[in-house]
Amino acid sequence: MKYDFDRTLDHRKDASYRWEQTEGRDDILGMGTADLDFACAPCVKEACARVLEENTYNYRKKTGEYFDAVKSFYRRNYGLSVKEEWLSDSPGTLGAIRMAVDIFSEKGDYVLMQAPHFDPLKVVIEGAGRRLLTNPMIRKGDRYELDLGDFEEKIRSCRPAIFLLVNPHNPSGKVFSQEELEKMVEICERYEVKILSDEVHCLVMYENARHIPILAVSEKAKKISIQVMSMSKGFNTMSLPHAILAIADPELRKIWNPEFESYWYHYAVNSFALAAVTTIAKGEADEWQKELTAYLKRNLDTVRAFAEEKRLPLTFVLPQAGFLLWIDCKEAWPDEREPARRFLEEAGISMLEGAEFGEEGNGFVRMNFAVTHSVLTEALDRIGRMFSR
Repeated sequence: MKYDFDRTLDHRKDASYRWEQTEGRDDILGMGTADLDFACAPCVKEACARVLEENTYNYRKKTGEYFDAVKSFYRRNYGLSVKEEWLSDSPGTLGAIRMAVDIFSEKGDYVLMQAPHFDPLKVVIEGAGRRLLTNPMIRKGDRYELDLGDFEEKIRSCRPAIFLLVNPHNPSGKVFSQEELEKMVEICERYEVKILSDEVHCLVMYENARHIPILAVSEKAKKISIQVMSMSKGFNTMSLPHAILAIADPELRKIWNPEFESYWYHYAVNSFALAAVTTIAKGEADEWQKELTAYLKRNLDTVRAFAEEKRLPLTFVLPQAGFLLWIDCKEAWPDEREPARRFLEEAGISMLEGAEFGEEGNGFVRMNFAVTHSVLTEALDRIGRMFSR
């Protein structure tokens, strides 16, 4: 490999959320929050260094170079022709989603989302005065499948204003197929439901999985969809927050643009984030990202092989994308409502509690495997000892 993913900072010392240590301990392995442990691609450092060297953080426009880079990113990776007038941006994906919920729905409206669901999105929905409506997916072995019957019935009976699609899905790593997306689009169009598509986990894809942006699904999808993505998950730029929104339909933009412009995000752009996103979108970090994906796939395979060899009483929902492993612990602890607490207390590993992802997450944990091989090996050794007692 050209890039070294085996060396990293001690994230216990850089105010990392994931590596925060519980009181009285300094040995907790951080495997919860969805960020990467690795240094960014060199081109990101170089782009930010140029801004630092200027040492002038004035108001900056998004230049033609930025827009050309974003358009080329979508064309190169997805065959999607995006126009400059479709694009806007905000400092963070959750903020972008909150704005879209505010703009395209009314207080008291339902917002539909597949379950299990990412808890911060529930907070966004309910914080906006809307009501969460869930479409539980069906567990089939190591995958989830859509329940399209329930999906349509919920829309028909409750008439949500928005369907909040998370693709790839968090926490399962499911990538929705063209057929699945077309069916959901058709139902949403029939009942006049707008689609708000959160695509932040689309950059790390395994094997034959293929991400399809909502605006690439069909002409129908373009008429009813707001697309949100970020470079953060695939390139570890979480603290350079920058969400890219794309709205193809002119009528939707007539609603969106005046409301969005009142936030003035187009005027106060983070110059470091803009530099990082531009270099990434131009493709200058593509080789780094390809090697990262291979490293993460090796980590995932290592976890699976270890669980099989040790016959651990855990089952996995295998991700097609991202670096999060959704682990079913119910065989190990049938009545345990807080399995993440047990991993923390008994193995010194911090994960996310499945119950944070709604009722369907009870008995699960979400583990971030975007760590060095040495950290992963230590975590697996601890888990092995935990179940051998």
